[in-house]
Amino acid sequence: MKMRDWFRFGHVAIWGYTAVLPLIGAGTANGSVNGWQVAGLLGTAVAYHLYAYLLNDLIDLPLDKTQPARHNYPLVSGLVTVRQVQIWIAAQLPILLILWLVLGGNGWALLCLAWAVGGMTLYNFVGKRSPLPPLTDLVQGSSWAAFLLFGAFVVGQPTPQTWMAAGFIIVYILLVNGVNSSLRDLANDFAFDARTTAIWLGARPFPPDQFTIPNRLRIYAFFWQFVLGLLAPLLPVVDKFPLSADENISFWHHMLFIIFATQCYVSLWQSMRQSYTNSQRMPLHMLNNIWNLVLLFTAVLPLTDPLTRWTIILAFTLPLLTADWLAEKLFSHGLTRISTEQ
Repeated sequence: MKMRDWFRFGHVAIWGYTAVLPLIGAGTANGSVNGWQVAGLLGTAVAYHLYAYLLNDLIDLPLDKTQPARHNYPLVSGLVTVRQVQIWIAAQLPILLILWLVLGGNGWALLCLAWAVGGMTLYNFVGKRSPLPPLTDLVQGSSWAAFLLFGAFVVGQPTPQTWMAAGFIIVYILLVNGVNSSLRDLANDFAFDARTTAIWLGARPFPPDQFTIPNRLRIYAFFWQFVLGLLAPLLPVVDKFPLSADENISFWHHMLFIIFATQCYVSLWQSMRQSYTNSQRMPLHMLNNIWNLVLLFTAVLPLTDPLTRWTIILAFTLPLLTADWLAEKLFSHGLTRISTEQ
């Protein structure tokens, strides 16, 4: 396979979404973080990311083969076989256990890691088959939150900020998977009788590339967006109520919360416009996903040590440079020779 195929196979462009979770847990815990722990948590994020996404690719293969947007996925196109993917998935489990031992073998950390793996496995098998899709979104969200808590238990004990960050991630997945991702795949999911939150709430595709978005789906989406916008500014001060003047967050910190929260609401509102095609809507879903994480970073990064802070920033941003849409944009402007062809 070419380099671009390996990037797609490992879902490298979105690895940062996984990598930041245990780092946020570690950075907000009451212990000190060292370079060895940061390296171990990044390695754990690689293994967990591969396990979660390759298992999803394997389970969803029949559906993905009918989805034009996934024709260049290595498993869909036949560049890798089902057997090879199964080996890759199975290999991640002993790697995760070894890394857990290397990072200290904490019992609570193992419990969190077990739920992160077990919950994600459960979601992948029943995620688009459940009669109550928000419940499976909640299972997925709790799995990602457990992975965040894993990082906290590796370095110490979770603080109130850690628990609130875990809660933020659960709500984030309820919005991202329940709304943004559900709408992205709506036409194909509906055609093949998949069960997702958007379909459950009444969203329907119609030709050539548009959706019917009912008000109850809009209410559902904006409710969770409101919760995220509420949790983020409360996170840095959750253990300091009632606030004194010197414990309140600064004016500029308030302004950043307002700016980023506004971007979240605007991108979500635009993605819900009835007149937009799916092609117009997809970048807005991606922007909403990113802006909400930036909102979380605004709350969390000031609480972390410099090593963890810069690792979170770099781990999130650098993988985005491998995204197909960016490579194609750069290629079209003659700025790179990376081919996006098979």
